[in-house]
Amino acid sequence: MSKLPHYTPIASEAFNNFLDNRINLDELIERLRYIELQVQSDDEDEEAGKTVWFRFFEGDTLRTTISELEKELSDPTHPSYRILLYGIATGLEADELEVHYS
Repeated sequence: MSKLPHYTPIASEAFNNFLDNRINLDELIERLRYIELQVQSDDEDEEAGKTVWFRFFEGDTLRTTISELEKELSDPTHPSYRILLYGIATGLEADELEVHYS
């Protein structure tokens, strides 16, 4: 179970609300963790170490996890802060956001 298209609308809404300053980082992470909990409860294999990760746009080679988002977006001076925000915005605008679990 890698790509989870049925969770993309929920993630997209959360990211859009974050970018539009309708929710803060803590609320974004809470919503994404909710998705992860749902996915884990649906996972019949229950292998340790699996996590939800995001591909923001076509050609995105990173596997950005919720923990990485939390770390990088909590500090505006983090080297990846602006790049990550740009990647999220670009992916949402192009409707290319993907939710994965592996």
